[in-house]
Amino acid sequence: MPDLTISWYGLENYAGGPTEYPQTGAGADNGHLRVTGSTPNIGYGPFSVQAEQNAEHWFVCGTDTFTAPASQTFTCPNGEVAKQLLWQRVYHKSGNQMTFRDRVAGAMTYQQGSMHVDDWGRMSLRIQDPLEPDPLKWSVIGWGHKQSFCLMDYGSCSTYQGHCRDDQSVFGQGTVLLNADFPNYGLGNSYGCSDVEQGCSVGYTDIYSESLNGMFIEIPPGTCNGDYWIVYELDPHDFFVEMNESNNFTIMPFTLTQQDAPGNPVARISADRSTLICGTDSITLTANAGLSYVWSTGATTQSIRVSAGSYSVAVTTYCGTATSDPVTITSMAAPLPPVVMDDTVCSGTSAILSAVGNDILWLDAAGQVAGTGNLLTTPSLTASTYYQAIQHLHHPGVISHGAKPDNTGGGSYFTGTQYLIFDALKPFLLKSALFYANGDGPRTIFLSDATGNTIQSVTVNIQDGMSREDLGIEVPVGTNLRLGVSGTPNLYRNNAGVAYPYILQDTLSITGSSAGASYYYFLYDWEIEVGGITCESQPALSQVFVETCTGIGGGLEEKFKLTISPNPSDGVFQIRVNGRSTLGEMGMNVFDLAGRLLFSRVVQSGSNEWTHTLDLVGLPAGTYLFTLETNEGRLHRRVIVR
Repeated sequence: MPDLTISWYGLENYAGGPTEYPQTGAGADNGHLRVTGSTPNIGYGPFSVQAEQNAEHWFVCGTDTFTAPASQTFTCPNGEVAKQLLWQRVYHKSGNQMTFRDRVAGAMTYQQGSMHVDDWGRMSLRIQDPLEPDPLKWSVIGWGHKQSFCLMDYGSCSTYQGHCRDDQSVFGQGTVLLNADFPNYGLGNSYGCSDVEQGCSVGYTDIYSESLNGMFIEIPPGTCNGDYWIVYELDPHDFFVEMNESNNFTIMPFTLTQQDAPGNPVARISADRSTLICGTDSITLTANAGLSYVWSTGATTQSIRVSAGSYSVAVTTYCGTATSDPVTITSMAAPLPPVVMDDTVCSGTSAILSAVGNDILWLDAAGQVAGTGNLLTTPSLTASTYYQAIQHLHHPGVISHGAKPDNTGGGSYFTGTQYLIFDALKPFLLKSALFYANGDGPRTIFLSDATGNTIQSVTVNIQDGMSREDLGIEVPVGTNLRLGVSGTPNLYRNNAGVAYPYILQDTLSITGSSAGASYYYFLYDWEIEVGGITCESQPALSQVFVETCTGIGGGLEEKFKLTISPNPSDGVFQIRVNGRSTLGEMGMNVFDLAGRLLFSRVVQSGSNEWTHTLDLVGLPAGTYLFTLETNEGRLHRRVIVR
């Protein structure tokens, strides 16, 4: 196997070392700390990434996998943005025999004619914690993410002396490795920028210079000059297998000199989700990175887990010490469990379960979603089982509108995959947006992070012309998020009259588009809900008893012969029950198909026979559910009112 590492020596010395830019006056590099990543392979085997299997590419669309000829541009049938599967080829040598196996390494950003690895490098600027030996746990000032476009044999370890070492995790340490130090030096395939195979041979390094796109860390505004550490991780998601998975990071001290002077300290708190919680739930609060922290609870860590209450934190940075504004966590009531009924059915038939409540979610015995709504028709059952019904209650938040309000200014309908770029300052629900469509049809709207990883996507049928469409997209806090429409949307986009940023105070800032500041794509007049939350109840258990309904002493259907006639009818039905013994007390119920109880009565019979006229005249024409509750279980029939 290969052994990928990241070089502190390359980070410190290549292209003169990291380059810091101030917050203003540097154009596109405002607030950037540019860094270089040199990634030697010091293992026994080559690092090989393949984009094809038998001259075919493989793609992921939602939960489905597709194949297509490598020469063909692929589009997801459902309109979603395709992700391309990559393989890692791992070699094995036994004597003179060399074999290999291919393993799926992950689904990555797809671009015809190219090969990408998402989040290949993850860079951060951090404050050292003297009490924490793991640099990956130090407080983060700012992040950077690098998507690979060419993994290659940039040069050998002897050519780039000092880049290859047996240990890169301690700055300034590690024994230098040269070509002669590798038993399998050169084993590989002279990798270059191929769209079929890329990688890094044994004893070679690949170098992404700081001058390349994406090779920088974002330094947040308000950061003060001082001593920090650059932490660089390679393959942070462990897409690829290698000899040693623990040596994929390096560190380097760095002093900022072009940021703010000490003074004007800032303390702020971010929450991992909405500050509304359900019942006794809890959330994580995190302070901005600093040298030390003191929370109103007495905690001294950067993050704390809290339930309902008000919290503040004092943060000491190179700027000084400041105390944050308080953050209030509010607990909202969770609903009671829904009222459910058990059912008894014959083997090989379906049960119909009902729950009285709002916005019901059903789970099967394995915890998988079985359906939604007040009524659930199960698959055919051959053994007794149970289902769980959960009721939801939505506590609305504050509704507001942001983004470009309409499509005035000039433009045209567009069929390419483009997106808006925005910052979310707090979590919010994107309830709906305004669209201008050239034709009816389904479109897939996607939300992704700054590196293109999909956070959520929804497919909606957008009407021809101008229409407002419900989206229900949960947007987390983040910078440079992407919101667009995949496939061939045929939706209006502006190429004139665009004026970024579009700001909704304290919540949203749309800063640009994937095609630059002159274009605005697809989603107008965003309807946003901030602070809303949906709480769910504890599950209510609904048992299904499955019986064998043949032979003497058979199941419930044999013990209580229930007939309803005529069915369909004009609303008057004759109910007849013949039992093997005295029927006793029984309950009659009629539900609509939304699970609402329309009729309920308890009846008594002192014999084994009983008849009753059920009058549903006055109900709208349609199908209803009749249930008969006996002392041994429940029978149900569908009745149709003409």
